[in-house]
Amino acid sequence: MYNFIICEDNFNTGILLKKIITEYANEKNLDYNIKLFNENFDQVIEFTKSNIGHVNVFFMDIILNEENSTGLTLAKQIRKIDVLAYFIIITSHPELSLKVFNYRIKALDCIFKQEEDIEKRIYECLDTVVSESLSIDILTLRNQITLKSTNGIHPVNLSDILYFETRPGSRLIYCVLVDRTCIAFRNTMKELIKDLDSRFFQCHRSYIINTKFIKKFCINRQSYSVIMADGKICDVSRPKWKELLSHVRI
Repeated sequence: MYNFIICEDNFNTGILLKKIITEYANEKNLDYNIKLFNENFDQVIEFTKSNIGHVNVFFMDIILNEENSTGLTLAKQIRKIDVLAYFIIITSHPELSLKVFNYRIKALDCIFKQEEDIEKRIYECLDTVVSESLSIDILTLRNQITLKSTNGIHPVNLSDILYFETRPGSRLIYCVLVDRTCIAFRNTMKELIKDLDSRFFQCHRSYIINTKFIKKFCINRQSYSVIMADGKICDVSRPKWKELLSHVRI
């Protein structure tokens, strides 16, 4: 979801920005929502707190007709809440544009309301937002695996997985997470390892471990094992021992 939040005390400018954004979003077939704030700008903070996790794009006027509040001070407050927020500064005061840098809000652009190509400038900013958000989505998907259990579908972050194991008498694979959650699902170890990244190593026919969570390496009378962060002892087959050590580069 893309949230476009317009903070503009000039109603006509606010409507113009809303029109430009609507045309762009419809052209790109975005899932979007537009909020226009002409006053009561403290509500913008509440909106931000309620919409963490979405792509939030703020159109800020530098001068807002509210005591002790400017678009830049408001943007700085928002940045503390939503570190991934985007800011596009819209102003009729070009002499104040350098102040944008002083507030360190990482604005995409500072656009003057009187510019003839204001629509083009806004479109270029929104192109950047859409491109970056899609790239972030792809990176997130690459760092997830989807497990289909009898209870439903579970998207799981790879960084949250301690290990996978098979258990005697069961045809299921069990995924154990750092919070001790266990998800049982159907697959084979051979196929599963193909969906994992270099953090994971199949150390035994019964175990695929996340090497980032190995707490200790153990050798006992020619038997090999590792102790994971949750205290679980996972066997390591003899042929896999040296390969595991090389894998984690001890």
